[in-house]
Amino acid sequence: MEVMLAQAGRPSVRVATSKDYMTILFGIWLIGGIFIDGFAHNHGVVETFFTPWHAILYSGYLASAAWMGWLLFQSKKATGLSWTKAAPVGYGLGLIGVVIFLIGGLGDMYWHTVFGIEKDIAALLSPTHLILLLGGLLILSSPFRAGWYNEKLAKPDWRAFTPAFLSLVVTTGAVSFFLMYAWIFRYNLPAKSTMLWYDYQFGGGGLLDEMNKTRGLVFILIDTLVYMFPVFLLMKRWTLPAGTMTALFTLVSVMMNVLDGFQNYPSIFVALGAGLVGDILYRALRAGEGRVMAERVIAAAVPIALWSFYFAWMAISDGIGWEQEFWAGSIVEATLLSMGLHLLASQKQPARG
Repeated sequence: MEVMLAQAGRPSVRVATSKDYMTILFGIWLIGGIFIDGFAHNHGVVETFFTPWHAILYSGYLASAAWMGWLLFQSKKATGLSWTKAAPVGYGLGLIGVVIFLIGGLGDMYWHTVFGIEKDIAALLSPTHLILLLGGLLILSSPFRAGWYNEKLAKPDWRAFTPAFLSLVVTTGAVSFFLMYAWIFRYNLPAKSTMLWYDYQFGGGGLLDEMNKTRGLVFILIDTLVYMFPVFLLMKRWTLPAGTMTALFTLVSVMMNVLDGFQNYPSIFVALGAGLVGDILYRALRAGEGRVMAERVIAAAVPIALWSFYFAWMAISDGIGWEQEFWAGSIVEATLLSMGLHLLASQKQPARG
């Protein structure tokens, strides 16, 4: 561990990159349990709180908690600070997350005992599950925060950047997991076969079609935020190593495909293609040199690529059930949303007078 002086001359500790790798390893264990549990919920095999998938989830939590507790102990030993002030850089909120996750886990066991096992979207909205989400996000994002506050990590190579990057990936994955009901690739609402199925099941009609198209548009906008916000966060802080956006989009899409046994695997290639477009533009426009206009081009081009590839795949494989104005307009609206988000993310903090 590296001891340094923080604000007001107070010593603090920065963990070594190798220890950040260990944090990520345990975090992947934890998030793996979450997605396996999600697969089990989606396929109706969960019956009690005490299941193999919960065992993976909570053992991953215990491993993460024990490891972060050890880092706190080592930091306290090195600095002589109190327990509340000795947390390594970036890990303070993660340690709070350990406590929150424990509260959520105990509450979840009680909730299931009293109210039974939730099904479908209700499982994602369970109060105890949302507490687990909050605790998990704080734990998983610890290496990202550690990298964010590391002044030496301005233009990192992949070896130094991987812990912070994977931390953001699994954190984004956890958010995506709890938004699975809005993951457009799971439902493919614009597909012609999907529209015909709804017409067959519910008799069709203008109102139902409009509701499904509106639902699909909302899903596209939400998924645009999920994909693009991490990109803007990364560009704001670092000069990105080659392939960052491709890896981010691909890994998040792979994680989401676990939930349905990779039935919608073409979405992985759609996301990979959009990430490639972003990485190529990042290099060609030299966005890593702080060129805001280059970043804005990326903010526009990546969602255009993502949803154009999506609708192109749909047109080839199934046919698009939405009229041209609606599916083309959804691409434009997603692009405008991404550009607006970047305008907010790229604002500089005003100098203090």
